[in-house]
Amino acid sequence: MFKKQHAFVFLFLLTAVVSLAQTSSCLDILPNPDAGNSAFSEFDRYINVLGTIKFYAEPGVSDAQLLHAASIGAELLDNDENGVVDDIDLAEQLISINAVMPLFSEDGSLAENAMMDNWDDSFCVSAVLYSQEISPWAPVDWFEDACLEEILHTINVCGHVELYPSTFALAPPGGSLLCQAMDLARGGQFLGVPGSYPEEAWFHYTDVTCDYECMAIEYLYWCIATDMGVLNTPGICAAIEEEWEPCSPELFENTDAMMHSIVNNPAYKLPQLAPNGIYCPIVSISETTPKVPPNVYPNPSNNQITIDLNSLSSNAKICLITETSGREVFSDEINTASQSVLLDVDLVSGIYLLSLYSKTEALLYSTSILIN
Repeated sequence: MFKKQHAFVFLFLLTAVVSLAQTSSCLDILPNPDAGNSAFSEFDRYINVLGTIKFYAEPGVSDAQLLHAASIGAELLDNDENGVVDDIDLAEQLISINAVMPLFSEDGSLAENAMMDNWDDSFCVSAVLYSQEISPWAPVDWFEDACLEEILHTINVCGHVELYPSTFALAPPGGSLLCQAMDLARGGQFLGVPGSYPEEAWFHYTDVTCDYECMAIEYLYWCIATDMGVLNTPGICAAIEEEWEPCSPELFENTDAMMHSIVNNPAYKLPQLAPNGIYCPIVSISETTPKVPPNVYPNPSNNQITIDLNSLSSNAKICLITETSGREVFSDEINTASQSVLLDVDLVSGIYLLSLYSKTEALLYSTSILIN
C-alpha cells in the first residue's frame, strides 16, 4: 500500500535507534558527556530523558537495556506520551537536583566503585540497576525486570519527596500523608521491623536493613505499581503476599483508601498507566498539531483495539500496524464519517507501532501498542 520511501521515512523518523536494540524507542543513545567527572568516568553511554533524569550505562550493559530503562523512565514522567513531562514542577525539581539513574554491569563493577568513591551532593541517586535486573524482553515483569521499581524510587525520592513534602516526605515518622498512610498499612508506627506485624496490617516489610524512610519509599512503590495493575497475576500475588497483600487495583482501593486517594490525586500527576519499555511520543507532521490527540485503548490489548480519532476524525484515512522491524502486519482504511475505529487484529504477543495516515499518506500520529 505504501511506497518504499514512505516506509523508510516512517521508520527513520519514528524509530531511528531500532538497529541498536531489541526495543523500539525514540530516545537517542549518546556518548557519556561527563567522562571527565570522576564519579561518572567509567560510564561510556548515556540518555538524558526529557532533560530531567540522566541514565548512564557502563560497558556490560547493552544498548537494548539502556534504551529499555530510559524508555520506562520517560513513560513514567510523560505518562500520556505527548513528548512533555506531565508535571512541569517535577521536571524542574529533577533538573535542579541533577537526578541520575546509574546502570551497572554487576555489583561492585568499575563504574559502581568510581561513583561510590567520588560521591558528593552534586547529583541525586536514590536507586541503581544492575544488568541482570533489566529485561527488555519482559517489561515490568516483577520476576524479571526491576526497572519500574528502581526508576520510581529515583523519581519519588529525588522529585516528589522534595517537591511535595507535606504529602511525600519520608521523615519525621508520621510527618506526611504518605507516612501516616504507611503507619495504618503496617498496623502501627514502627521505626524498625517489629517482632511481628499486627494481624490487621497489609504492608509487612521485614528487611531489617531498611529503616522507616526506606520502608516509606518501598510502600509508595507498592501503591503506585498496584494501582497500575502490573502486580495483578496469581504468581506475583503469591510471591509478594508476605510483604504486600492488596496486589490488584480493586484490592488496593478497598484496602488502602487513604493511599489510593493520594496516588490518584491529579494534583500530584503520578503515573497511572503501566510503562511497556517503548517511548515514542505522539508524532504529528500535519500543518497543525491535533488539539485532542487520538486515544488508543486498551493498551495492552488482546487483539481488539479501539481508536477514538478525536481531532483527526476528518483527516485520518489509513491505519497501519507494523512490527518494530518495520514489517507491515495490519492495514485498514478508515471510514470518512468515523469518530472511532474498532480493530480486530490477529497478532502474536509483542510490541508494535500503530500509525494513522492521511489520504496522501502523510503520517499524522503514531504510538506503541502491546499485544498480550
